[in-house]
Amino acid sequence: MVKKYTSMAYANADDMLFGESKFPVKAGLGLEIGAGYTTPELNYAPRPQAGKSKDKLVKEYERITTDAMARMIQIGAPSIVLETEHVEQMSNNPDWGAAVAHAQKTIMEEYHDEYGIKCALRHTIGDIREDRNYLQLRGDKYNTFMEAFEECAKAGADMLSVESMGGKEIFDYSILRNDTAGILFGIGVLGSMDMEMIWKDITAIAKRTGTISAGDTDCAQANTAMFIAGRPAG
Repeated sequence: MVKKYTSMAYANADDMLFGESKFPVKAGLGLEIGAGYTTPELNYAPRPQAGKSKDKLVKEYERITTDAMARMIQIGAPSIVLETEHVEQMSNNPDWGAAVAHAQKTIMEEYHDEYGIKCALRHTIGDIREDRNYLQLRGDKYNTFMEAFEECAKAGADMLSVESMGGKEIFDYSILRNDTAGILFGIGVLGSMDMEMIWKDITAIAKRTGTISAGDTDCAQANTAMFIAGRPAG
């Protein structure tokens, strides 16, 4: 059952403060998001040659994670969220993503135990359902897509996120033609229907594994819009 909202969570905009939430979220190693303090979230990417093999990719993320955690200790940061945004090798091969998650979490646990830093690991699984000419929203790719979430959660990821692409084929076609109705239909109708489906499955995985289903950035469609506008996406 998907919860439907008909009103805003906050009646007064002045009640919306950084680091505070009506419903704080506990995740990872001692971290509580929205409990009265702010936590930086660090996003990064491996060097291109690192994706040539599973072992190279794991070593690359071990280097990234160690550097990030060491820097947090150097500057005295009390908390950090690390976001590993999957390269395609990790989502298409769930055991690669799981190996990376396990390696990262092992390093984070060492820093948490030694220095007391509060931390959590987010894995953002890539939406691999795109074929050459269309989106394959069901079938073998969907099964692999969900397997990637399951394996990463079991291996150490604390939060599960995604950049879903439902409705993207309509959105891309429409934005190139300044078709506002098509843009709204691609995102507001098709994208929302697809997201409702996949989030039921992602949330079920999160519940089974004791992790957090942590959101859909919709970057796949936002990046298209920013690219066409001549601006870098972020």
